[in-house]
Amino acid sequence: MNYTIAKIRLINFHNFVNETILVPDGGHLFLLGDNGSGKTTVLDAVHYVLTAGRSMEFNAAARVIGREKSGGRSVQGVVMRYNIETGAMNPNGGTSYAALELSGRGGRPVTLAVGLSTHSMEEAIERWGVIREGPLEEIPFLIDEPGGVRPRTRNELRAALNGSGFYAQIGGYEKELARRFYGGAGTFEDVCRFLKTGKAYREIVAGTADYHVLFRQLLQEPERELFENVVAQLKSLEACRADLDNLRRKAAFLERLRALRGEVGGLRVKEAACRWRSRSLSLQGFWSAHDQAAELAAAEERRRDGLLEDCRRLDAMIEATNQRLSGLNNTDAENLVGQEQTAKRECEAAAHELGQAQARLKSLQDGLDDATAALEASRAALKQHLKEWGRQLLKLNAELPIQTSALRLAIDDALLSDEPESGMAALPVAALRQEAEVQARVLDRLVQDGERNCSRLERERERLEREIAARTARGDTIPGEPADFAGAQQAIRASLLAARPLYLGLEPASGVTPRDLAALEQVIGDPVLATWMTPAEEGDKLRALLFKDFPGHALAVAPTEAPDDMRLCEWIKRYFDVAQSEPAALIVLQQQIEAKRGPFVEKFLDHQMLTFRMREQRLRDRPPRLLGAEVRRRELERELRALDKQLKEVERDLKAAEKGRLQHQEESSRILALQTLLEASAAEAQVRKDAIQGGLRREVLARAALDAGRGECTFFEERSQTLHARHEDFRIRLRSKGLEKLQQRIHAVRGELKRSQEERDRAARETGRAEEIVRQQQAICADNQNKIRETSAVLALAAGQLARLAAVDADAVGPFAAGQCAALPPDAAALLETADAAGREAAVKAEQIRGLAAGQEGLAFAFVYEETANELTDRRARRLDEVLDGTARELQEQETLIDERTVALFRQLVMHSLVEALQFRVRRLNELTRRIARLLKNRTFGSNRYAFTAVPQEPYRKIHDLVLGYSALDPATAEADLRHFIEDHAQEIMNTEVGEIPAILDYRNWFRYELKVMTEKEDGIVMDRRVKSVGSGGEQAVPNYLLILTIAHFLYDDEAIHLPVLLFDEAFYGIDAGRRDQLLAFTSDLGLQIFVASPDQDGVKREIPHSTSVLVVKDAQYNVHLYDYHWTSGPKEQNFLEPETLVPDVVAFGAERRQP
Repeated sequence: MNYTIAKIRLINFHNFVNETILVPDGGHLFLLGDNGSGKTTVLDAVHYVLTAGRSMEFNAAARVIGREKSGGRSVQGVVMRYNIETGAMNPNGGTSYAALELSGRGGRPVTLAVGLSTHSMEEAIERWGVIREGPLEEIPFLIDEPGGVRPRTRNELRAALNGSGFYAQIGGYEKELARRFYGGAGTFEDVCRFLKTGKAYREIVAGTADYHVLFRQLLQEPERELFENVVAQLKSLEACRADLDNLRRKAAFLERLRALRGEVGGLRVKEAACRWRSRSLSLQGFWSAHDQAAELAAAEERRRDGLLEDCRRLDAMIEATNQRLSGLNNTDAENLVGQEQTAKRECEAAAHELGQAQARLKSLQDGLDDATAALEASRAALKQHLKEWGRQLLKLNAELPIQTSALRLAIDDALLSDEPESGMAALPVAALRQEAEVQARVLDRLVQDGERNCSRLERERERLEREIAARTARGDTIPGEPADFAGAQQAIRASLLAARPLYLGLEPASGVTPRDLAALEQVIGDPVLATWMTPAEEGDKLRALLFKDFPGHALAVAPTEAPDDMRLCEWIKRYFDVAQSEPAALIVLQQQIEAKRGPFVEKFLDHQMLTFRMREQRLRDRPPRLLGAEVRRRELERELRALDKQLKEVERDLKAAEKGRLQHQEESSRILALQTLLEASAAEAQVRKDAIQGGLRREVLARAALDAGRGECTFFEERSQTLHARHEDFRIRLRSKGLEKLQQRIHAVRGELKRSQEERDRAARETGRAEEIVRQQQAICADNQNKIRETSAVLALAAGQLARLAAVDADAVGPFAAGQCAALPPDAAALLETADAAGREAAVKAEQIRGLAAGQEGLAFAFVYEETANELTDRRARRLDEVLDGTARELQEQETLIDERTVALFRQLVMHSLVEALQFRVRRLNELTRRIARLLKNRTFGSNRYAFTAVPQEPYRKIHDLVLGYSALDPATAEADLRHFIEDHAQEIMNTEVGEIPAILDYRNWFRYELKVMTEKEDGIVMDRRVKSVGSGGEQAVPNYLLILTIAHFLYDDEAIHLPVLLFDEAFYGIDAGRRDQLLAFTSDLGLQIFVASPDQDGVKREIPHSTSVLVVKDAQYNVHLYDYHWTSGPKEQNFLEPETLVPDVVAFGAERRQP
């Protein structure tokens, strides 16, 4: 059952001497009065009793831009009745009481009270508390003495109560208060923080740029102890895992050593096997070479003997043939046969030379024909080229700014000539080329000028587009001075500084004309309106930013509250809405342009003259730009229209410039085509002309060579005829003497002699060659015998080394080596190279073993490496395998232990405690969100309705679904996924600062909190800075209070919380009566009891069932007087809200109550 506050009593509490405020029926309390009357003091007293002074802030409404210093108000000042004008009115101090009577639990009241005592402003405050069943009147706060009535001291009150319900220390009072009314210290801390925030209306306004951030900050946080246990256990496991990782590194190090040692042994075996195999193959090769050489030597010896027998036979045959030839030669004494043969040979030679001369003559004739044809072809090609040249010139002539007719006429003349090359010199190519170059330079300049103009216009267009986009995104106009105001604004936002320009805090009064606003802006000036206002704690940061990067800008440290002796100028009140404007902005403005008389406009001749503080200037004819949201909106629209007009003009100029540039570029390309054509065609024509001239030279040379060839043929023909006649003469003489067949017989014998001599020479050569081969093969056999002896000895040594390294018998060395080298080619050199490579690699691996053994990891074992034996031993003389086995057993035991601790942590702490607590929070959040949605659905604020939603965010979707899907009855279903999630985010959780909640496990981060507004035209627009700034002041302020009321409902909707109270100081500014009544009705729907301090806000509302309105008045002696009115929403009060049904009687407030 919840309690409500029924009475408030203040004794010697600042300017309240002894006052009691009745709040019957659990209704709301509305405190009315001027600034400084004391209405906020009542809220401070209630706040102090409800929180035991924790998270306490006096006079929170005086806060400016989030600053929490209250301008001198303190607990000591409350007791000593300190006022700025009078100082301490209780200079000797004393005792103060603030007490509340709570109603509930069958009507049995409970009294809460806090006592304060001090004797100077510097002395520490003494505090105590009372929590006691019974009405407020039963607590004897006062004692009547002969000198008058005074508050009891701490000891006197304890004695009067006999210690029942009395707490001598404020800590005991705080603990009992938290236990009895708030369900514990954690919830009590959240309530204290929330009451402090809710009471400071301006802090709400300043912090609602992002509703999601504000709601998340104020939402009740989960229990920190659970997270601290999880983090501590994870860190403990991480330490164990670190030890385990160290052990694993040791095991891996030992495994690496063992692997390296195995590799060294394997490489050494491979080296020995390859060497043995290489020696074995070499020995086999030597034996094979020896046997082949011996066989070849025997064969060659047999062939040599046969060749010697052939030589002897051929010598006898040659001798017989020589004798036959001598007898035939003695038959022709005159040698007619020889002369005839000589004449025959000369005749045949002359005929051959004649045939060659005739062949050359034919070739020369063909060469002349080819030269003539090539010359004609060159001339035809030249004409074809000139014809094509003329055609292309004719095609370009229609689009060229210069004439090509002279060149075309010269080309036509050359085409009509049989020798077109003769007309090439008359072509006016040079003149046309020079004219084209001049025209090309002119067009190039025009194209470059056009490109520069287009680039300039393109940059101007981009600048205007950026300016339009920037101003549209900014959604507001900005001052013209100082320079780079937008850049400074962006830098301040990026630095997250709480600074705003002065003009944003000034709201014009209704009825001020645009002409007056323009005059005001001219008088104040853009530099003053652009002054950055910032709280004192961020002043140095803003100065560092502005003075470094924006030296032309100025700042003002916003005061927390206006001095009591400061009054706004009447003309400022006339031009500016004091309620809607920020107090700090008005203070800064008055400090800058303070004057008794405001600006005024007079006429001088034909001009309007603006006068302010004796300074006269001509009134500028321009509309206002900065003062007022609607003015800034209209000015932004005007600026955007002007920029859009400039953009269209620039785009039009850019289009025209681009068209001109393209035209000039096209003309330039035509000139370039002409230049290219002239260069290419002239060069090609010159090539054709050179080809014709070369053809002419070749034709002349071919004709001269043909004439010389004809003379040579005539000479050889005559000589051949002469020699043929001489040969016929010799043939006639041989026939006359019968010697025509002698020459044939001599020739046959000579042929036989020649063949016999050749065969004899060949047999002699082969005999010498066979002798040489026999000697060579005999030497090879001797050499191979020596190698066989040496290789056999080396092979025996290799076999012994392999048997030792591979631990095999001597008889098994051969098969073992063959198996090791099976993948290698049976080549001795390749095997030997493989053995050398294996030896080098084994040396490298051995060096790695020595390096590892001497490294940081090896020092822990003090390994010694015996390279010859390929063995490692530690300081205890244990071999590597023994050390590795021991480390593996230790690693297995450690892993088993950590796995058991991990399972225990997850099941006991995460599954059963953390997940269930988070599940409760998430389900409660979803339930309350739906409840708020139902209540808001029935409320309309002006023309708007609102809806609050909490939607899971995608980065936290997995943990959200896992927590909601967890069931204590079937935990195994989600256990694996939850464990994997915790393990994946273990580092993030362990890196959380001490006293903080891991972000991934904080359920408040899992949702996106949005407040949506629904109008007749739009349905569900998310409230953000832009949407919030649109509309009237009431429309902008309603979401702030909806948010704070929603948070209050979320906080107080807890069975352990029995005192759902909300305090508002200086609330509901700028909200019209209809929206304000709906807010109060929504408060009643939520079951909240609110206390409101406001200059003009009363509780006489149809939507409120019960309320008390108290008028607070402070007289000249700083004594406070209270006048109350109690409202109940019955028929009478319903008629009170309908004037036509009322008798015109004045509603009188109750008489002032002064209680002893």
